[in-house]
Amino acid sequence: MYHIQPMTLESAREIQTWTYPEPYSLYTFSKNHEVLEELMDGSYVSVWNGEKLFGYFCFGKSARVPAGHEVGVYEEDLLDIGLGIDPVETGKGNGKLFLRAGLHYATAQLGEKDFRLTVASFNERARKVYEREGFKFNQTFVNRTKISEVPFDVMIKKEWKR
Repeated sequence: MYHIQPMTLESAREIQTWTYPEPYSLYTFSKNHEVLEELMDGSYVSVWNGEKLFGYFCFGKSARVPAGHEVGVYEEDLLDIGLGIDPVETGKGNGKLFLRAGLHYATAQLGEKDFRLTVASFNERARKVYEREGFKFNQTFVNRTKISEVPFDVMIKKEWKR
C-alpha cells in the first residue's frame, strides 16, 4: 500500500506546506531553509500512496524533542522514530498501516527492532495507534519554548516483529 523512498527536495518542500489544524499545529514545519536542510539530511524518507505524497518518517536525532535530552530520555540505545501524515489524510484510520510500514522499513533497511517514539501527550489518536502496535508508555517530560509548554510522552517498543 505504501512506498517508502529517500526524501527528495520536491517532497521536502511539499511537506513544508502542510498545515495541521489546532491542537496539532505544533507538528507543522516551518518554511525556513534550516528546516528544509533537516528534511534533506538523510534521516527523513518520504512515503507515497500511489502517486500521492502521503507522509514521512524520520529516524534518529531528527525524531527527538530537544527538551528530552535535558531529562535523559534518549540515553537508552533505541532507534527514535518520528512520523507525519499529510493533514488531509489524518484521522481517517490510516495510522496503523502507516506506522507498520515505517517499522518494517526501519527493520529491513536499518536493521532495527527496538524503537522509541516521542508524542505530544494530548495527541490521543496517535497514542492509541502506538499502543495498539505494542508501544508502552515510558515517561513524560515538558518541552518549553518562549511561547509554550507542551508535555510529551515517550513510548517504547522492543523486539518489534513484522
